[in-house]
Amino acid sequence: MPDFPETVMTGRLELSRIRADELPDYLALYQDEKVTATLGGVRSEERVRKWLDWQLQHWREHVFGWWTMRDRTTGAFVGRGGIQRAEVDGRNEVELGYGLLPGYWGRGLAAEMSREALRLGFDVLGLKSVVSFTLPTNHPSRRVMEKVGLSYERDIIWADLPHVLYRIDRATACQSTRSADT
Repeated sequence: MPDFPETVMTGRLELSRIRADELPDYLALYQDEKVTATLGGVRSEERVRKWLDWQLQHWREHVFGWWTMRDRTTGAFVGRGGIQRAEVDGRNEVELGYGLLPGYWGRGLAAEMSREALRLGFDVLGLKSVVSFTLPTNHPSRRVMEKVGLSYERDIIWADLPHVLYRIDRATACQSTRSADT
């Protein structure tokens, strides 16, 4: 199996494998009305526990998954994000996702984490492509996707709601990295 890191440092973030003892952080995230406005609504503690169990199982099965995002300077919980397997329109895909507490919105942190997740997905895991999706009206999330190189592919239905699907492939990601370095 590839050696996907459980902890990664970026300029402003510490990204680490999700742990069971982080339930209080995830309750704060998934019980925030602003955060969950585009994620299907506020979640009960039981539902957050099940989500957390699923995340832990995903890491065990696939040796990668979403990270807990923390501020490198303060250690404060920022949110979650990374890449994970997902079935989209009947296809097995790898999804780039992110969710941050409102106090961290608009700072470029979702893009910072996303660039690292994509780099590791393509370089370490050898992925061919990565998708991301959101509600059509979630313009901030769409901007993050576009900022890190994903392109709109098509409309889909996810969780019984219309979503827009974005994709980036390995060749495009490599070109984006090269042009960002120059």
